[in-house]
Amino acid sequence: MVKDVPPTSIRVLPELRATQVEQSLLMTPAQTLYFRTNFDLEGTPIPESFLKVSTASAARFIARSNADVLELPEPLWIRFLPVSFALALSWRLSGLVRRRNRRARTYAIENNDPAIVLFGARNPPRLVKTLGLLAVGLIFRTMYEKVAYGTQGAANAYSRLPFARGVRSNVVPALPAAVVEAQADSPQSAVFVGRLEKRKGASGLIRCWPAIEMENPGAVLTIIGDGPLRSDVEAWASGGPDSRAFLGGIAHSAALVAVSNARILVAPSLRDGRWREQVGLPIVEGLSRGLTIVTSEDTGLSEWLRSNGHFVYSNSGGEDALRRALSDAIRAPIDRQAVLDSLPSRHGRLEADRWIHHD
Repeated sequence: MVKDVPPTSIRVLPELRATQVEQSLLMTPAQTLYFRTNFDLEGTPIPESFLKVSTASAARFIARSNADVLELPEPLWIRFLPVSFALALSWRLSGLVRRRNRRARTYAIENNDPAIVLFGARNPPRLVKTLGLLAVGLIFRTMYEKVAYGTQGAANAYSRLPFARGVRSNVVPALPAAVVEAQADSPQSAVFVGRLEKRKGASGLIRCWPAIEMENPGAVLTIIGDGPLRSDVEAWASGGPDSRAFLGGIAHSAALVAVSNARILVAPSLRDGRWREQVGLPIVEGLSRGLTIVTSEDTGLSEWLRSNGHFVYSNSGGEDALRRALSDAIRAPIDRQAVLDSLPSRHGRLEADRWIHHD
């Protein structure tokens, strides 16, 4: 049962992740409502200010709250849009009863075309597509008052929604601050962290790794994660124990140690229907520890990464493009300190949070 406490801010999360718990200690104090948990939360204690809710209990809590700010998930999270709309409506109507013009605020990183996000691979009649985009744009315009975009790609995507330009906005790049900690000296070590599934690029990575091994004797790749491709990755790792390691789905803290000890973070994501890599948490965590990033151009940070010397390739080049980029990075990674020096003094998500919750 959700207890009705009077926070200054309320933050709603569809899925609670370990990094969100960690960041909450530095963000604007808020009552956090979440609906489910991510696998990486194992071993992370959940603060008392985090409450697991249903749609109905969350709507009641929001309606009864005297909070000043409600932060909802971004509107283009289509699977959660009906819930977001219900919570935004509860917030707005209860505010009108109190004679307060309450509208929600949000942090957005979706960088896919809104029509693709809304309809996926389907190609509905033009009128249906237009009406769908108008409906989402109208919800965004009437229910939200502020939006912080985590990438320029996200700002560009939302600008395609009707009426979206009427919502007050700011672009705050989702870049991390530097993390200073002990690191191993392993210049040819690469690491992959993520769900072992096609869209994250794990299958293409293990297929092209044998060629990379031949080109770069001494190179080592560590894969961390779990998913439907686990058996394939296990078989791949057993074929070269000196240059291949598979750690499975380990605790987030242990994964960060492995990332810190590598020099290269590879994130070979592929577009899949409605999905496109928005930022990529492993990319952010790799940058914070001074790693050279190898990734496809689908991430919303691709422009920044490319301009700062990281290895960004086009998926139109197939697995050969990934092989060349990763091999080049192994031969000539960016100096770790140079990567750290390129980062802001404060995590971009924290800067966005401050802008969202304060006027």
